Amino acid sequence: MNAANKITLTRIFIPFLFIPALMSDLPYGKTIALALFVIASISDWLDGYVARKLNITSDFGSLIDPLADKILVSAALICFIAVVPEVVKPWYVVVIISRDFLVTGLRLLAAKKDTVMAAEAIGKHKTGWQMSIIITTLVYLSYQELSQYFPAIHLNFIFEYTPFALKILYLGIVALTMISGALYLWRYRSLYKQNV
Repeated sequence: MNAANKITLTRIFIPFLFIPALMSDLPYGKTIALALFVIASISDWLDGYVARKLNITSDFGSLIDPLADKILVSAALICFIAVVPEVVKPWYVVVIISRDFLVTGLRLLAAKKDTVMAAEAIGKHKTGWQMSIIITTLVYLSYQELSQYFPAIHLNFIFEYTPFALKILYLGIVALTMISGALYLWRYRSLYKQNV
């Protein structure tokens, strides 16, 4: 197994630490969850950089890298339904995860036909935006948490306006996710048209 794939596999295990940190009432749990998610996001960039730099791209990497992203993003979004219900609605998460299942199904169908579906540009943008808004949400949660321990940093306008702004951003992510899924279905329509 090459170095890039090892980095990717490490990212798959981060949710096992991230979820308890985010969902628990432990002191600084939300801040720990933020740090873990940032580390995972950096590893997402790092494995691609290492693969390109050392010219060690592989079919396994092409399949496992987007899967690791999906696990991480899905874990965060599902937790947010309970942690910030005023921001993340269940149907947002259903749309995002359904799209990911759909694309994963296409990848499996492509693999059976000895075709590798590399990540499309819009898919990479979608993942980048998803991770960015998740980090933003975690920063907000961490700020909420830290302001309890350090009242001097408490700013009312952040608590008043941030949830609304985040909700708008999540709607944008849902739209981008739907467009990305539709483009994958169209671009690889030959894979499933033969089986209909």
